[in-house]
Amino acid sequence: MKRIVLLVMATLLVHGFGFAQKPKSVLEKDVKVNYVRDFHTQVQGASSIKWWAVDSNTYKVTFLDSEKSSQAMIFSNKGTETHYYIESKYWPSSIKETVKNDYADYTITDTWVRKYRGKMTYQARIAKKSGFLWWKKEKDVKILNFETSGKFVNGQ
Repeated sequence: MKRIVLLVMATLLVHGFGFAQKPKSVLEKDVKVNYVRDFHTQVQGASSIKWWAVDSNTYKVTFLDSEKSSQAMIFSNKGTETHYYIESKYWPSSIKETVKNDYADYTITDTWVRKYRGKMTYQARIAKKSGFLWWKKEKDVKILNFETSGKFVNGQ
């Protein structure tokens, strides 16, 4: 019985650390004023706006643009990064082929066009999934980088 209790406690502790590293949802009033101002200046007609604190100097905002396309912006001291999410039916074939051939144990969870400092690239988030039936957990998450031509650049 003691072993079961210890095993359950250890599992909960490990899962607690995993969740602690994820961005934390915050209210817009708690985000740096200049980030909120820049967002509202750059994006008109946004809906479903949600802010996330990545760390004390980095905030992410997810939203639907005026055409109901999913986007995100990341504000930090280094600049602003914009993500234009791509529906799975429109994922570039070069990304799907790279994952299939070089990352066979992974599945694509998201793909987006990344705009940062005037340069546009593709990024794909991939992960291995493990678990039982309905309870699936992602592990070993990677971000793959591609040029807009579809050429694979690197993975993080």
